[in-house]
Amino acid sequence: MISMTEKLIIRTDPQPEVRKNAENASDWAYKDEAALLYRRAVLFKERFLDPILLTDRGRLPDPVISFDNLRNYRVLAGYRLVRNPQGLLYEIAFNTEQYEDVEGKKVWRYGEWAQMETLLHEQIHLWQQNFGKDPIKPGKAYHNLEFVTKCESLGLHPKVGEGYHLKLADGTFALLMTELGIKPPEELELLPPDFDIDWFKKLLDFLDKKPKGRSSLTKWECPECGLKLRVGIKGDPEVIHHPCSEKKGEPVFFVRAVAMLGIKKEP
Repeated sequence: MISMTEKLIIRTDPQPEVRKNAENASDWAYKDEAALLYRRAVLFKERFLDPILLTDRGRLPDPVISFDNLRNYRVLAGYRLVRNPQGLLYEIAFNTEQYEDVEGKKVWRYGEWAQMETLLHEQIHLWQQNFGKDPIKPGKAYHNLEFVTKCESLGLHPKVGEGYHLKLADGTFALLMTELGIKPPEELELLPPDFDIDWFKKLLDFLDKKPKGRSSLTKWECPECGLKLRVGIKGDPEVIHHPCSEKKGEPVFFVRAVAMLGIKKEP
C-alpha cells in the first residue's frame, strides 16, 4: 500500500509512438528518411552498442530522430544532452542544411555511407551518456577519449575534442555496410591518398558541392538597371549609381532589394 507521503513512479517510453508517428506522416518530407534512420539505429544497437541482454541494467534507449535546421552548414547532426523542447530524451537531430532535393525526395548530400557514419557517431553519444564511465557534461568537450575509443572499436575515426572523422570508417562498421550493400563514395578514390582531415567535407570540396554559407550582408539594387550590391552597414548606404544617374540626368540611388515571385519586367 502506498502512503500519502509516497509518490508512485510511472516510467513511460514515448519513443515507439514518436517513431510510429514519423514513419506514418505521409505529408512530411522527411518521412522516408526517418523510417530508414530508425531501422538502422535499431540495427546499430543490436549489432554494436547493446548486443547482449544483461541482468544488471536495462537496455540502451532507442533514439528520437528529428530533422532541424541547426543554423550552421558545418554541423552534420547533433545529440541533445538534455530534454528537447517537447520534453523528450535521447534526441538525434539531423541538420536539414545537409539535405538536397533530388527527384522529389530528401537526399543526404554526402551519400548513404557517410549518413550511416553520422548516425552511429551520434548513437555512440547516446551510449556514452547512458553506459559510459566518463559521460559528457553540458559545456564540456563532446568528443573525449572515452567517446573516441568507443568509436575506434567500431571502425569510426573521430578526432579527439573536435569530433570530425579523419578518414573513412573501416573495421566492423565497414563489414556491416558491405553486408547491407552500401558502398563508400566512389569519388574518394580520386582524392589524394595522404589527406587526413574531415573526409566528409574534403569530399564536398573536391566535388565543388560545398554548401554556401548564409550572408549577413543586405542586398541593394539600382531601380533603373537592376545592378545589385551587398553592404554590411545598417540603414540606407545612400549609394549613387553614376552610369544610370548620367542617363537620367538626376541622382539614382540604390534601393533595398525585394524578393520577387518570378515576375519580370517586359523587355
